[in-house]
Amino acid sequence: MPTFLDHHAMPEPSPEMKEAMAGRIRSGQADENGAKALNVYLADGEAYCLSDAPSAEAVVKAHEAAGVPIRRGDVVEVTPIA
Repeated sequence: MPTFLDHHAMPEPSPEMKEAMAGRIRSGQADENGAKALNVYLADGEAYCLSDAPSAEAVVKAHEAAGVPIRRGDVVEVTPIA
């Protein structure tokens, strides 16, 4: 399964939203779009999300379903070096 990194604006999430995000990551389950969140990194009003998904479009749809719309151009496929 391909791995994707996306980057977008994200104001500081509430503690409840952080816990919901962490729960999705810990579950290790893919959503209805086939996207599985691996981790989310927050910095200065920005989010960097790492996901396994069948396509970049699945990542976009997963974000939309979570109430965080992003554009296709915000998502890149990445390959680990180790």
